[in-house]
Amino acid sequence: MSFSSGVKEELALVNSPARHCAIALIAALFHLCPVLEKEHAGIRTENPYAAAAFEAALRRVRLENIEVAKSGREIVVQIAGEQQVTRFLEMLKLDHAVRMGEAGSGQLADQAAAWPVSPVLLQKTCCRKTFLRGLFLAAGSVSDPSGSYHLEIAPLGGEDAEAVLKLLSSIGFQAKCTRRKGRSVVYLKDGEQISDFLGSIGATQSLMKLENARILKDIAGNINRQVNFEAANLKKTGIASDRQMEDIALIERTIGIHSLSEPLQQAARLRTENPDGSLQELADASNPPVGRSGINHRLQRLAQIAAKIREKEGYASWQ
Repeated sequence: MSFSSGVKEELALVNSPARHCAIALIAALFHLCPVLEKEHAGIRTENPYAAAAFEAALRRVRLENIEVAKSGREIVVQIAGEQQVTRFLEMLKLDHAVRMGEAGSGQLADQAAAWPVSPVLLQKTCCRKTFLRGLFLAAGSVSDPSGSYHLEIAPLGGEDAEAVLKLLSSIGFQAKCTRRKGRSVVYLKDGEQISDFLGSIGATQSLMKLENARILKDIAGNINRQVNFEAANLKKTGIASDRQMEDIALIERTIGIHSLSEPLQQAARLRTENPDGSLQELADASNPPVGRSGINHRLQRLAQIAAKIREKEGYASWQ
């Protein structure tokens, strides 16, 4: 099972104890995939989790004559009976928007989907979050957090996308919108925002999985950065060491190491004996011990002496 399917499976089992939240969930699912005739109202979907959540919400608000029909992958969850349909539309504040006496049954669902969701249903923060849960169940997806971070709700019409952006903003999410195949897609790409969104719509177990994946990715990223940093340092140290070894060899061939002061002789000897040693290792091996800056200063003095020899004797500079 994909991570996205796992999120929806979890969301389908989230209970909406408050009646107004159950209505908000019904409104979201009905708005995106409506079925509406004079004696039937519900949703048509290929998503079993959306269907299960819709059925549970219908039972929560005590609507009767609930029917569930399956045909291949398609699932229809609806209530039957003109009286129940009227109750359903009144509950969603759509009874005046959908003129059932003036439209054929083929046009009713289009009317319901095109009509804006009543703001009365979304006054409470908990209802807005539940409404977003319904949108995600019907038209959402989220990538596996072990890869990139991406959560989206699609496809949406232009007005729907604008409304979802405002809805997300009202509870603290800064989503973006793009167009794909002529439809609008609202999305989040920040890992922390996606994590918070999953928590806000009730997917707490999925949130924990995402957070664990984020932690592992952060650890792996830190390890990679440390390895790269150390590799760069080793390369830098190796280049510096090669140059210092050549400087010392030049001094030995010309004026002789014995002509140097004792501290410089010791520094030359330590570098010759420890060609891969770091400055700190050379400093610790000095007798008496000196600081890292001290051994670095002595090696720089050797470099200056070698430079003067090259200048005087015409040696090619080190590359």
